[in-house]
Amino acid sequence: MCKKTGQVKDLDKYKRVLTLFKILAFFFVACSFAFPYILTEHYSGVVFDAESGQIGDTIGGIMNPFVGLASVAMMFLAFYIQYIANKMMQDQFKKNQFENRFFEMLKTHKENSNMIITTHYENEEKMELENIIAITPYESKEEMKLRKETDYKQRLGRRKKGFEHLVEKINNEYERQKIKNKDIDAFERVYRSVWEDSFGHYFRHLFLMVKFVVSKPDDFLTYEEKRDYLRILRASLSVSEQIFLYYNWLSGYGEKWEGKEIDNNNDNHFFTTYRMIHNVNPESIHEDFKINEMPPFKELLEQENDRGEEDKRTGKEREDDDLFELV
Repeated sequence: MCKKTGQVKDLDKYKRVLTLFKILAFFFVACSFAFPYILTEHYSGVVFDAESGQIGDTIGGIMNPFVGLASVAMMFLAFYIQYIANKMMQDQFKKNQFENRFFEMLKTHKENSNMIITTHYENEEKMELENIIAITPYESKEEMKLRKETDYKQRLGRRKKGFEHLVEKINNEYERQKIKNKDIDAFERVYRSVWEDSFGHYFRHLFLMVKFVVSKPDDFLTYEEKRDYLRILRASLSVSEQIFLYYNWLSGYGEKWEGKEIDNNNDNHFFTTYRMIHNVNPESIHEDFKINEMPPFKELLEQENDRGEEDKRTGKEREDDDLFELV
């Protein structure tokens, strides 16, 4: 079940205060009508006679304090409602500022991602269009050239680009250099060999964007609201981009993304608590470094499976929020 947002909690508190003062105001108004009858028709210890003045003065004197108290309560309500409206406007303004900055950062992230995609791609063998042999004797030189150019463009469209090419390059080079299974030293050497300054710029901005959302206090953004914004960010990441992010963490360059210890509150847990790696194709990750076999993820997945088995035994409905879905 989703937790209430901070704004909903504030509204609940405001409603309770408003209800209390509405009851008080109604009570004082009711008293202003009831007390003249009670005090004049029944013995209450107060004597009303010729010395107490005209009956109107008597009733007015009895009603005025309660009417005054009711007026004070209603005046407080008016000021309190105005205070609520001002606070909600301020909160909405802050939320708008946050969203504007978030989507500006998302735009910058896409520009950084596109720069890597357009500058890293699988090399294609160049074609010598001058030395073309005709398929048939009836094919002209212009027809041959057009056919080869069309074939080249099709091959160019199928080549692996950007992060897909980088992930495959790391996997192949690691397979060539490793001397044992899970040779982390070889992996780090391979990752450093493909590292470029543009990657540092890309990952620093991506990390800053996640931290910008996560660092907001709970009374401004609840955990579920933070997850919603990060889902928008994650939706802009391709599968290969998420794997490249995982490889960045595995190499030690991106160690601040996820702490090595599960229960250490001083570490970030952007991959697990906030699911920044999710729904990826396990076949694209090298078999030596499958996420479900790497600490601390292995322990967390085992705990999640244990909870799932317990939920099955107790008949408890399980939330659809698996860690590293499809991994």
